Amino acid sequence: MADAAARPAITADLQDIAEYDTIYLGYPIWWNLAPRVINTFIEKYNLDGKTVIPFATSGSSSIDNSANELQKSYPAIKWGKGKLLNRATIDDIKTWTKQQ
Repeated sequence: MADAAARPAITADLQDIAEYDTIYLGYPIWWNLAPRVINTFIEKYNLDGKTVIPFATSGSSSIDNSANELQKSYPAIKWGKGKLLNRATIDDIKTWTKQQ
């Protein structure tokens, strides 16, 4: 996390991501940011023009800074409103995704 240019490797490939218009992107917040592997994912799969809706978990941070930093780094993506899902139930998540 100390190196903003770090891009950890992703070992598995998603074969059909081009078929999706909307992608929910989940991550744990580290140092008030998305972990660097999220940058690897976004760059590897070129999500430009897609709607990406971030969601996260965190022990102490809101999702706001991490989502804002992703939006600044990847302006060609259509970013949906992010949500912190700490202690969310299945019903909470279903309700949230229906609102998107």
